[in-house]
Amino acid sequence: MIRHLYVHTPFCAKICPYCAFYVHQGGVAQQREFVAALRSEWRRAKEEFPLALNTIYFGGGTPSILGAELFVELAEELPRERSWSEFTLEVNPATVTDEKAAAWRAAGVNRISLGAQSFDAEMLKILGRQHAPGDIAETCALLRGHGFENINIDLMFALPGQRESMWEETLQAALACEPNHISAYGLTYEEDTPFFEKLSKGEYRQDEAREIVMFERTREVLGAAGLVDYEVSNFARPGFESQHNLGYWRGEDYLGLGPSACSTIGTKRWKNLPDTRAYAERIAQGESIREEVEEIDAPTRVRERIMFGLRMREGVARELFSDVAQLRKLEIDGLALEEKGRVRLTLRGQLVADCIAGMFV
Repeated sequence: MIRHLYVHTPFCAKICPYCAFYVHQGGVAQQREFVAALRSEWRRAKEEFPLALNTIYFGGGTPSILGAELFVELAEELPRERSWSEFTLEVNPATVTDEKAAAWRAAGVNRISLGAQSFDAEMLKILGRQHAPGDIAETCALLRGHGFENINIDLMFALPGQRESMWEETLQAALACEPNHISAYGLTYEEDTPFFEKLSKGEYRQDEAREIVMFERTREVLGAAGLVDYEVSNFARPGFESQHNLGYWRGEDYLGLGPSACSTIGTKRWKNLPDTRAYAERIAQGESIREEVEEIDAPTRVRERIMFGLRMREGVARELFSDVAQLRKLEIDGLALEEKGRVRLTLRGQLVADCIAGMFV
């Protein structure tokens, strides 16, 4: 049974200069075409796979850019019994209205992931975000007025020109909104983005020492506020961890719908065509939209389980490590530790988590 569903909505009002996901602008006509195609793909999937959904995640892009009417149409494909425990919708502060919030709630959405990124006006401008710092708290209040209590706030640090004091103020402002969950990621310069181009030209530069200080301060501030670092970049009050993301990190199967969405089911992994118009045309013609189909053998699944599991507070079972010498080296170097048969990264290891993950890819 497949318990996790991801739906990719590729539309954005404006393309952020750091983003490397498959996203684009699109008016109501294109959004309608997308929703019709997505509903058809969803029906195909229900016939092809046994679904017993525990989590649903609408990401993007900006799913909240869809009008209330289109979202209601899309939600008609959801199981009527609503047996899921978590239904997350990614939301940008500048796209929320009372009408949309009411439609989301009526459709069964029970968790909001708010793409704040920063509470500093200067940083928001650099990031190309359309909302103002004050919009974030106002959006949280609006959402709570419609019954949404499970709210995550996404933040980014180590931004161009960002001082440590600016990051501290953003953390405090986020906590003032009283979220149950905060995701805090250091900026990654992705290829084929304007940010990467500026980095290559020397207009931006990375400062590892500054990033480490911000990372450590994040743990201190959020930890003191009662948010537990259950994953290197994710902090939650007990009971409010992202069940959808935990499914990914624990190596469970998941189905992805929409252009560019990825799926891993059993020994198969594939990515949908990253072209919204071609995606809709192929769906209409009854053709396959899957690309990059590959076989995933058992050793690969184990390596991935280790790679993601090490980043979590719960760690990963020691028995999964076939290379004992490799594990022992991590322990000797102070990068990992074992407790009750499970291995996880130390604070020092978390600082180089991506490098350690590369050892298992």
